[in-house]
Amino acid sequence: MGRPASWLTAALLLACANTAYLSWRYVALRHGWVDPGTGACSWNDRVDCDPVLLSAQARWFLVPNAVLGLGFFLACTLAWCGSRTLGAAQRRWVVDRLALALTFGCLAACWFVWLLVQLPQLCPLCPWNHALTLVALVAVLRVRAAETRGVERKPAPGFALTCATVGASAPLVWWLASGR
Repeated sequence: MGRPASWLTAALLLACANTAYLSWRYVALRHGWVDPGTGACSWNDRVDCDPVLLSAQARWFLVPNAVLGLGFFLACTLAWCGSRTLGAAQRRWVVDRLALALTFGCLAACWFVWLLVQLPQLCPLCPWNHALTLVALVAVLRVRAAETRGVERKPAPGFALTCATVGASAPLVWWLASGR
């Protein structure tokens, strides 16, 4: 595995871990399982992810942004790791779609950073997701350039459907578990 591929794997795994923690923290705060201001990301009055996670800006149509991010990064990780077992033509198709998804992820990251800077508190973990999205995009573009020269694209629709299902399942599981 080359350096861009290693960077892509690391960025996606770190983003999954980060959004998994933020998703768990959101659920724990909403259900009273933990006290606000006691988390690993609660450093002082200004730097504390708990008020950020509980703000209106931390949800998109009632679904926490962290849960949406977890679904996104899980789907991207599954697509990337699963593409290693595919043939060259199908792998190129998956890498192209992953590059497109991460491009949209970077655009969304710009929006989320804009939301973050308007809040009175700063979440020290949220900006890492946005930075990791950019690292993953640059890495996948380098992987794409290095691995797909002269390789024809062949759709992998069943594989893509599996990845999309994983991505959509995180918010769906949250929605069902929250009793809404």
